[in-house]
Amino acid sequence: MLHRSVAFALLGICLGRDCLAQTADDSAPMEEIVVTGEYPGPGMWKITRPGDDSHVMWIVGEPPPLPKRMKWKSRDVEAVAQRSQEILRDATMGMEPDEKIGLFRKLSLLPSALKARKNPDDGTLRELVPPDLYARWLVQKKRFLGHDSGVEELRPIVAADKLRRAAFDDLGLRESGMVWEVVGKLANKFDIPVTTPTIKITFHTREIKDKLKEFSHESLPDTECFARTLDLTEAVSDTATEARRAQAWATADLETLESLPPLPNPFVPCAMALLSSTAAKELIPTDIREQIYASWTEAAARSLANNQTTLAIVPLAKLTRQGGYLARLRDRGYVVEPPK
Repeated sequence: MLHRSVAFALLGICLGRDCLAQTADDSAPMEEIVVTGEYPGPGMWKITRPGDDSHVMWIVGEPPPLPKRMKWKSRDVEAVAQRSQEILRDATMGMEPDEKIGLFRKLSLLPSALKARKNPDDGTLRELVPPDLYARWLVQKKRFLGHDSGVEELRPIVAADKLRRAAFDDLGLRESGMVWEVVGKLANKFDIPVTTPTIKITFHTREIKDKLKEFSHESLPDTECFARTLDLTEAVSDTATEARRAQAWATADLETLESLPPLPNPFVPCAMALLSSTAAKELIPTDIREQIYASWTEAAARSLANNQTTLAIVPLAKLTRQGGYLARLRDRGYVVEPPK
């Protein structure tokens, strides 16, 4: 999420698949990850204050990539949402211009943004990434991007993002939103307040073009980002393992989830690569990741103090990792009960 925020809001670099013409090789159909049947739904962590069950926060971990067509029973989550006084979403970073940008101004920035997506000095992926990574890239590119020759001119970080999106589309996976798709409708229907803790950063509109120009001439340390993305697309191509992962999430089988090989996470190295740029260093605090985690933890503490019932929805990885949200809540003295 962080690297996307930086890319879209700060630099205006289009990372989506629709930015370049793509000619995919449709001769061999892709194998989608299919999970049949309807599952009871994810488990929820219960958070309370010591000796006080009158205020409860229930936390749902947004799942790892799941099959788009997977069905899960959401009755328990819906029941908690309907009796909640607040829905707490994950913390994020928001970047805002100091003045309104009109349509013509946006269009005038487009050439600079497109140029910033490409490698400085007309470099190619073959020249910029190690041979072993490039060989793996060619295999994944052939499978998911077909004959898209233009991608070879893109920065490794941009090419990697393009590959990841294509792989998820072809494998029938969705990255997030499966829980919010259900809860968001209930929040609108019953007017349940929704809180999204946001670290707001303001940038000067008049500097955008100069920042884009500066960025277009700057190399990024994005080889690790490229490598971790290849790791991810190779991992999710193991359809049997990913089907097991999806089933484990949908049945609150934490033991199986923990026993499966963790999915590679390219977002941290990709974010670090972008944040290393001069433009990002001038605008974004170096401790932005810690600020985001702290912001959510503070919001959770306020919700627990103010509400009898709160439903929180955050990415499963941020919830359970070392130093993640559950660990921070325990450090504050809250009682954390895992799903049953």
